Formats: sequence, structure tokens, C-alpha cells
Amino acid sequence: MDIEQTWTDLMRQLKSYPTINASQIDAFFSRVQIQAASPGFIMLTSDNAFIKDWIEKHYLKDIQKALGDLYNLDFQVLIEVDPTAAAPAPAAQPAPAATLSAPAVAPQAVQAQPTPAVTSAQDAPAPGVQSASAGAPQPTHSVAQAEASEPQSQKTGTSGNDNEATGEAALTFDSFVIGESNRMAYNMAVEVADRPGSSELNPLFIYGRSGVGKTHLMCAIQNYIKETRPELNVCYIDSMELVNRYSDAAIEKSVDKQSFKNFEGYFQQADVLLIDDIQGLQSKPGTLNALFRIFNSMIPKGKQFVFSADRAPKNIDLDERYVSRFNSGATIDIQPPDDETKRNIIKSLIRHYQSRENTSFVITDEILDYIVDNSSSNIRELKSAITNVIFAMKMNKDHTLSEGQVKELLGNHFIGGGKKRITIEMIQAAVEDFYGVSHKDIVGRGRARSIVRPRQVAIYLCRDLSETTLSNIGKAFNRDHTTVLHSCELISSQMQEDRNLREELEAVREKIRIQQY
Repeated sequence: MDIEQTWTDLMRQLKSYPTINASQIDAFFSRVQIQAASPGFIMLTSDNAFIKDWIEKHYLKDIQKALGDLYNLDFQVLIEVDPTAAAPAPAAQPAPAATLSAPAVAPQAVQAQPTPAVTSAQDAPAPGVQSASAGAPQPTHSVAQAEASEPQSQKTGTSGNDNEATGEAALTFDSFVIGESNRMAYNMAVEVADRPGSSELNPLFIYGRSGVGKTHLMCAIQNYIKETRPELNVCYIDSMELVNRYSDAAIEKSVDKQSFKNFEGYFQQADVLLIDDIQGLQSKPGTLNALFRIFNSMIPKGKQFVFSADRAPKNIDLDERYVSRFNSGATIDIQPPDDETKRNIIKSLIRHYQSRENTSFVITDEILDYIVDNSSSNIRELKSAITNVIFAMKMNKDHTLSEGQVKELLGNHFIGGGKKRITIEMIQAAVEDFYGVSHKDIVGRGRARSIVRPRQVAIYLCRDLSETTLSNIGKAFNRDHTTVLHSCELISSQMQEDRNLREELEAVREKIRIQQY
């Protein structure tokens, strides 16, 4: 058997099955090579134990079926790990750079095709696909082998049966929908889960606006390590819970002179420490100093840290020594999902519900288009919308909804209730505050770079966020229509390559969102 032709035929056959998502095949099998093939036998190698386990768990039966359909034979499929194997080169595509160069394995993982992936029904155990915490309890800390004195309610169990997983246990790599906006972050999370503490990705700092999947990735790391490396202590905690525990230690100090030592000692037990929403430690010097000591004592021992935040470390109001520590490994952003990724998330949610409830219903392309076009970048909002649609369909006798009924159902869902309409004035104020420039500078004729960039950013955001015409934008900035277009095109082009600019835009957007309420 020609092994190259066998591999080509196998990939094509796998992708032909309706239960298989082609982009998932492209993603995971880019890390696999065929080594041998004969009638009734095929040997594959992966460069990573995680990929091997994943394929065995999710695709082994499909591989055997595909080979049987191709050759009319029963096949034995053997998958081994060969860390020296060179995976097929992925298609070249731009990706955000890490603060330090990531290991060769991580950035390339799951990189083969630019098409966002849809989690198939069999691979989507979680109703909260990619939602940072939708359908899950508030994050709690958990050390797998914590002291006996630690209340059991504060510990999370292993992921268990995928079909029954709920809450944090449901937030796995399996249920994460991969798109261009999150591919690099996903790859790095996989690398950390597979080799905690042993790569350049330590610490790993993941940031992005609320609801783009940061918590999902952190819980996925936690769940994978707990399942595959149960001997390791894994601790996941939200920053607010960390502050509360530090405050409790401060209160106990008058009675228990060891309270602060016990506080730090608890977290120093962990082999992997994941801290969510690190921006919550702003203006919390006591907790930050304690975390600083914990970090400095654990990193030299090869313990893994993962942080998340809603903005880049440099944009968090922290002392430089903390920022430098957070940036000392790899820092990666998750961009808001594009329309195709949102569509795939919706499809995976639908498939999961159909599989779980053993039911069948159809959501038309028109309804999908409406939800995609009108939803924000927040995956929680997206999940909530499709959940409302599903249950409304369930309540109808014929299990259908028209596009008009969906628009009526979700009419107030996407506009955010009490949110104010974004105005040019709101955008100008947010930009002026962020860049430290005056309103006179923004609308004036100054050509200094320190003024031009904020002005162009403000103009771009006015077109992107406000419901107003180019002409009105021009009037607000004392510019003509052509200048407005030029500024918008320039910022749109630069943000593709300039990571700092993307971070600035996100920080300003966050200021505007705060003004909306």
C-alpha cells in the first residue's frame, strides 16, 4: 500500500462523514504522520501525547470505519508518540506573537487550516461551549490533594464522564470551538496542559474581553491535568476569591500568628496554579505582595502558573515588578470571535443539545444569520440567545420558530437592556482619557504623533461602534469625508500587524462599555 496515498484517501474519507467536522480533522491530524500501512494494519505517530490521546479517544473508531469503507477490510490502528517526528507544515498565516518565543510545538498545534472548527455532537459534551462561565458556578479554588482541613465543597472533581459533565468540569478542550481569534491561545493552553512547568510558557498569561473563552481554557487545562496527571496538585481560583482568602488571613492574624504563612503555604502546595481575572488585584497591595512571594518561591521549582485578565498586563494598574513577572513567560490575547466562529459555536451548542436530549429540530440559516449578525462578541450572550431559541422551539407543538418569532423573542436580548447608545461624544471622551490628550487636541489641527494616533483611533471607533454617518463623524472632528475614510482604513490596516494598537483599541472599548451603564 502506498502510505502517502493511503493517508490522502483516509483524510478525504473521514471528512466525508456528516458527524465529522473537517476543520477539526485538519487541526488535529496536522500533528500526525503515517509510518506504515498494509492490508488490515496502519501505524500512525504523533509528536505529542496529548494529540495521541485525543485522537484515540475521539477518532479511533472513525479511522477504523474509514479504512474499512475504503478497503473493505477490518483494520488494526496503532498510534504511538514520536517526539522527534516533524508534523506536516501548517499553512502560513499571521498570528499574534508571544512575549517570549514559544516552543516550536505549541504555536503550531492545531494550525493547519484557517477555517474555524465546529465541535461535532460526539465531541461537544458541554452546553457552555467556549463560554467563560456560562452555565457554570462561580470559579472556586481546588487543590486536588489539599489538606484534610480544607472543606470538601471547595474542591472540584475531575472531569468524569463527558456526557454528564457540568460546570467547570464541562469546560474542556473537547468542547472549545477553535477559530482564528483563539487558535494561538488554544495551542498554548494545550501545550501547558501536556507539559506543565516544563516549557517556555511559564507563566502563561491569557487576556481578552469578557466572554471570549479565557476561563474555558483555564478550566480545560485544569480538567486535562487532573484526568491525565492525578498525582499533580492543581489549583484554580478567581482573583476575588484570592482577595477574600487573604482578607480572612488578615483578620485571623491577631489570633493565629501563622495565618499569612498558612495562606501562602496552601497555594505553594500546587504544582499548577491558575488565577482568573488577575485585573481584580488592582489596588490590592497585600494580596499582590503575597502572590509575588508565592510566584517567586514556586517558579524556580518548575511549578506552572496561568493567569487571565481582561487586558494586557501593561494596561493593568499594577507595579512594574508585577507586570514584568506576568510577562516573563508568554502573553497571548484572544480576539473577539468572527462571524464564522460564532456560527460554529451556535452549531456545536445545537448539536450538543440534540445529542443530550436525543431530539431533532432545525434552526434555519436565516435564524442563524440573525443571531450571528446581532449578537456581540460575548460568547455568554450568544449561548443565552441560542438557549432561549431552543427552549422556545421546544415549547411549540411543531418544534419550529419563524424568523419573525425569533426576532421578537430576542428583540431585547442583544440591545443590552439598560445600555446607552454609543455616541461620538462617549468615544471621544474615552479616547481622550486613555491617551491623556485634550478634546481640543482631538478635534484640532495638531499633527504630532501623540495627537494623530488618538484622533485616528477615535475616528475609527466612531465608525465601528456608533450609529452615525461618515459625514457626522467628520463634522465632530472638523474633518471631511475623505479624511475620515483614510483614518478608518489606516487603523483597520495597522491593527492587523500592530499588537499594541489592538490592545489600545480594546482598552478604549472597555472604557466605552463602562460608560454605557
